Amino acid sequence: MKIGVFGSAFNPPHMGHLSVIRQAMDHFDLILVAPSYRHAFGKVMADFADRERMIKALFKHLPADGSTVELTDAERRIASRKGSAEPIYTFDLLSEVENNNPGATVSFIVGPDNAASETWRRFYKGAEILERWEVFVAKEVLHIRSSDIRSALNSKGDILEHLCPSEVQDIYKSINTKGTTA
Repeated sequence: MKIGVFGSAFNPPHMGHLSVIRQAMDHFDLILVAPSYRHAFGKVMADFADRERMIKALFKHLPADGSTVELTDAERRIASRKGSAEPIYTFDLLSEVENNNPGATVSFIVGPDNAASETWRRFYKGAEILERWEVFVAKEVLHIRSSDIRSALNSKGDILEHLCPSEVQDIYKSINTKGTTA
């Protein structure tokens, strides 16, 4: 079985994330979408459960055919074993998925923003990730950043549906978006 792991803050998830998932669907039997629990770069994020709800709303826009796409709380499970302030790294996530799926080929799915060398250098054990697992780099079809969507929604604006589904926008607007680091 080929498993692709797509980790991100998903703060909020948007059509750029969906584009990455769609591109990966032809390459994997299973895609695990893993929201960050404690971001390795220290990003302040909306509550984990709220981001899970937004991801489920995004999934409604996936095609019915292709690989199976599932939400995983692997980072929350990892956090329960780590110290309370310690970040969860991509290396931890991929190790967890690999340990829980013996015999499977595990790959990391990444958008072009994180694949860029200036960003990749910041990844904990980035060189080891490249040696140990395959990395699927999606093309940037839509130039969308969660930070831009947050800014617009926090200003009480609406975002066009082709950038962020209205269901995701509605959830985001209904939650405490000041964010947490855990």
